[in-house]
Amino acid sequence: MSVLAVLAGLPFGVPARAAEDIRTITRDGFDLLHHRVAKPTTPMRGFGGTRSDFDGDGVDDVAAMSDPLNYNLADSPTGIVSVRYSSAPQVDYLIGIVPLTEGGCVCFGQALVAGDFDGDRYDDLAIGVPEEVDRGNRAHAGGVWVIPGSRAGLVVDSAIHINQSSPGIPDTAENYDWFGAALAAGDINGDARDDLAIGAYGESVGSKAYAGAVTILFGGSTGLAATGAQHLQQDLAAVPGAAESNDYFGYSLAIGKVDGNRYQDLVIGAPLENNGASWDGTGMVTLMWGGPAGVSSTGATSVTGAAAGPATGDSDVIPWLLGEVLAIGDVNGDGLGEVVAGAPGAQTPHLNGGLVAVFTGRTGGLSAGAVRIITQRTAGVPGDPENDDRFGGSLAIGDVTRDGKADVLIGAPGESIGSQAEAGMVTLLKGSATGLTGTGAQGFDQNHAVVPDTAERGDRFGSSVALLNLDGTGGLDALVGSVGEEVSGDFPGYEAGSLVPFHGVPLPGSPGALTPENTSWSGQTMRTEFTWHMRYGLRIAGPQSGGPLF
Repeated sequence: MSVLAVLAGLPFGVPARAAEDIRTITRDGFDLLHHRVAKPTTPMRGFGGTRSDFDGDGVDDVAAMSDPLNYNLADSPTGIVSVRYSSAPQVDYLIGIVPLTEGGCVCFGQALVAGDFDGDRYDDLAIGVPEEVDRGNRAHAGGVWVIPGSRAGLVVDSAIHINQSSPGIPDTAENYDWFGAALAAGDINGDARDDLAIGAYGESVGSKAYAGAVTILFGGSTGLAATGAQHLQQDLAAVPGAAESNDYFGYSLAIGKVDGNRYQDLVIGAPLENNGASWDGTGMVTLMWGGPAGVSSTGATSVTGAAAGPATGDSDVIPWLLGEVLAIGDVNGDGLGEVVAGAPGAQTPHLNGGLVAVFTGRTGGLSAGAVRIITQRTAGVPGDPENDDRFGGSLAIGDVTRDGKADVLIGAPGESIGSQAEAGMVTLLKGSATGLTGTGAQGFDQNHAVVPDTAERGDRFGSSVALLNLDGTGGLDALVGSVGEEVSGDFPGYEAGSLVPFHGVPLPGSPGALTPENTSWSGQTMRTEFTWHMRYGLRIAGPQSGGPLF
């Protein structure tokens, strides 16, 4: 019996699969496997805003990525995206595959976002596959699958596939463009349908390899369309900076309202901007305004890591790789959205200690003179600053405390807890009239009372985070990924990973705090006859996805 057969719990040599158990969806020569498992569910009806509500019941559903380990599939699986619904009576498993002869990364679902691209009030799911092999020129260039939602959940038979060889998509497929490595959803042109921004941080601009680019597809009554697609890169006059090799422009993305008008705005991270050329900070965050025609050709602003550095007030704190992670939300309640940028590789002065830069929402855009830098040394922020904490390695933003101001949930997946290296922790920083500070902050690790399990070496609790409406009360709750978590029944070295939910404030005016739920969902609980999940929760679908994979 092989090791993989032991892991699957099935005798070696079991037939690959029955046709009725796993279906193949083919688009443009690309295959997507779909496995649906019935699950008893009591229908729910929630209220308030939602962010990943695929079945339209007012309660968010949870789509999360896992690494796969499958031996009874004919081709090589490259990732599993599992979808747990609040009302639809099933769990959907979406499995990316490539022929064994092609190879490639475990990257199906490396980026996951939810957005209502057709305006039918059911969120749709976009899945990035950044090393997908183009069927035309065989380049490992990347692609994106988009699956519409419905009252019955995701309609996998209506999935569409997009890559740089699709009609109307700008540019061409080239090796390691990494098209689909970052995704963000939001209504840039103000038509009440979400649009999709797609990062390709490996895109060459002329002879400049890995300069990076971003493609925007606009929503419509039938969903996303290539008509009118926009293509952004730093050699365009409208985009700040200049394209250079290894900038990684488009490595991270976020869409949200910064200036308070009806159009949402686009923020783009280029974490390797000025890398090797600056000794006081690297990386750049660029803000481009939304408008009726899409991303505006005027008024864009940007701030580099070096320019943001003086805001730390400490010459030993250096914003290396600013913009690895991005989010947008109004943390001071003034109607203007702050741009929040994570730099988990920043020196604080601890190497890779990590920081978060909060750029004040302004009608004039980003400014190095209007930024607040927060580290684990900031007053009130929980945690012990150490090397490799990677504070800011994951971010989610939204109103948890229900006071009308956005709060920020920050992962520090490298945080040591006692002697347990890389056990990880998360911090909730609360919005206030004066902006984001450490006042009233909450910190959680797996040694915290009621948080499931215990802090162990390599758990990386906080490697992914999301703020979603999980109970339908209208307030936001939290999900925290612990991708290195080993659970009972795991084969040594094949950690299942887990997601831990936290309750947000149930009613406006309640004491503002997250509360652990004392439960978790592990890769073991998601396991089926055909899917073995490792590192469950590597990505969680929300408004944006991109940045480091831990």
